[in-house]
Amino acid sequence: MPWTGNPDGPEPVTRDIVETDDPEEAHHVIALKYGEHRVRISGPPARFHYRQATLRVDDLEFGESRYTMRNRSEALPYRDFTAVTVAHGRYAVRTDTEELRLGPGMTGRYPEVGAVHLIDDLTAVSVGLPMQRVAAAASVRTGLPIANFRFTTMAPLSPAMALLWQSVTAFTRRQLAVNAVAASPLARAGLVDLVATTAVAVFPNTTMTINYLPGQAGVGRAIVRRAAEFIEAHAAAPLTVGRIAEACEVSQRALQVAFQRYHGQTPMAFLRAVRLRQAHWDLQHAKPGQTVAETARRWGWTHPGRFAQAYRETYGCHPYDTLRATGASVPTRPGQ
Repeated sequence: MPWTGNPDGPEPVTRDIVETDDPEEAHHVIALKYGEHRVRISGPPARFHYRQATLRVDDLEFGESRYTMRNRSEALPYRDFTAVTVAHGRYAVRTDTEELRLGPGMTGRYPEVGAVHLIDDLTAVSVGLPMQRVAAAASVRTGLPIANFRFTTMAPLSPAMALLWQSVTAFTRRQLAVNAVAASPLARAGLVDLVATTAVAVFPNTTMTINYLPGQAGVGRAIVRRAAEFIEAHAAAPLTVGRIAEACEVSQRALQVAFQRYHGQTPMAFLRAVRLRQAHWDLQHAKPGQTVAETARRWGWTHPGRFAQAYRETYGCHPYDTLRATGASVPTRPGQ
């Protein structure tokens, strides 16, 4: 069973591949990843083949799997968030209260309870995050306490939302294939947050059914000023609303409400504005060979077009124009 990559190394992005024709070996690997399970395989053993390619980026994990035969397994609860999109074959999962059946092009979510999983000649893509990471994204945007967050069903809200999930995760994976993006802590953090937030929007959960408490009383201008100063001082770090709120010793919800009151925007919108200003300064003081694209990535902008649009709206010109005025770099086309 060959392995490639270095999953135990210090790199922020790691890849590995597991491939085997031995069912026992394959299910040992699956058990290490998803937990112990009882399995029954149907079909001639000579036809069995299993392949799992994994890409890990900080908290985020992409998997591409191929399982050539029929399989029925009884699995223990899986506590993290994992969504699967079927490319070929069939996949079904059944719990005591719910059943999900997926064919090619369909997406669903693994349950957090014990379940029976049925696989038939399956090729699929999975996307996983720690449940705590998804709950934190939900809390930032709704005020729901992290401890109260949970998903309520395995299927997406609608076929349209399933397509949104597939589109966002495919975009994220393409971005992470760019070495410069993968090397940027800010870019990676933004992409992981994008996937976590999309999971909250796509799959039914308690943020859609629970009324939330209002923001913490007594959070005034001084706290907002303190938060703004913290953001200014740490703009180059992969900040979250949770980290900013913790530094200011207030709840995330209270900070969100106070920022809207005094700044007319969220803390993360304020952070994006600070990073845009820093990118503008960098372009004005560019070093020889510096490009717009690498400057944008340094300050957490993974999409050059969106960076250029925000830059034009703020400074009235294309970022390439600012860079060209310094004479430090002359790319062959704007944004490069």
